[in-house]
Amino acid sequence: MTFADIISRIGAAIGGWLIFTGHCLTLAVLPQADCDPGSEELWRGTLLFAFVSAIGLAFVGRGLRWAPSLRWLTVPAIGLAALAAWAIAPAVVSTSFGGESLCAIAVPIVDTLDGLAATGVERSWPVVQLGVLLFGLVQATRTWVASFAPPQE
Repeated sequence: MTFADIISRIGAAIGGWLIFTGHCLTLAVLPQADCDPGSEELWRGTLLFAFVSAIGLAFVGRGLRWAPSLRWLTVPAIGLAALAAWAIAPAVVSTSFGGESLCAIAVPIVDTLDGLAATGVERSWPVVQLGVLLFGLVQATRTWVASFAPPQE
């Protein structure tokens, strides 16, 4: 294996964890964002970020050979992922299955949003986000398991 390949794999793993951490941080602070009931831009933007984060997590697997050096990057990522999942989980039942708008959940004190129905993007948003967070948990588990495995020749 060449030096450039080693640096490429380690860089891909570090970049993947940084992108995933940024995605989790974005989702964790999302409940404080202003929600416009007539617009899907907030939800589409975070869905795009979820797609980019999933690609970054796929690149994390390239660095599994150097997992002992990279495993500590998973700690803040998984902590933020748990916080984000805690905030997103109620939306699965109320939005994906119940049809209630995400803005009605994000801003519960506004009575004018009670009859607002969820769009297709809003219905799929919690499921996709929790799927990416679960993929991050799987990759973190793979990283920690690989870090305790005997070194490969």
